[in-house]
Amino acid sequence: MLIIAMLAELDAEERDLVLGLWERYGEMMAAVALDVLENREDAEDAVEETVVRIMSHLDKFKDRDEDSVKNQIVIYIRAIARNTAIDAYRRRKRVSGHEILMPEDAPEPEDDALPPEEIVVERELRETVQNALSLLPRMTKDAVTLFYLEEYSYEEIADILGIPVSQVKGRLFRARKKLRELLGGVRG
Repeated sequence: MLIIAMLAELDAEERDLVLGLWERYGEMMAAVALDVLENREDAEDAVEETVVRIMSHLDKFKDRDEDSVKNQIVIYIRAIARNTAIDAYRRRKRVSGHEILMPEDAPEPEDDALPPEEIVVERELRETVQNALSLLPRMTKDAVTLFYLEEYSYEEIADILGIPVSQVKGRLFRARKKLRELLGGVRG
């Protein structure tokens, strides 16, 4: 396994730092990856890749006062995990796009499954919203992600971002306004 080899190359302090981050934030990384990939095995692979990416940026985590930067660390690790999962999703989609299923290999639709055309519309809508979110400033996008996707309260977001609740509300207000402009007549 690549991760074991990379851990072996680190000094004891760096190895402890990586393992501590993995232990502390591993569940969060897994939840973010699973949300994107919708497959536990792929999510586990994405978590390992996230840890490898963290190892290449250890300077961002070293010699930090835990309390003063914990919130930035959470946001940073969440972003790495999400980006890693999105990359894995795109790779999987690219590979599966060339794969042709024979009718006998195709899975049987479930009774409560959405019709294929609704699935396509839902995916396109999700991609459109993701593209619009990517156009928001980073701090605004963080507030939107924490509030709407992670379902944190205003107070929790204020703690995570290290800002007053009024700024959280303002960022969310501006984000909704900007997203309305960007998305225009898009309906889900």
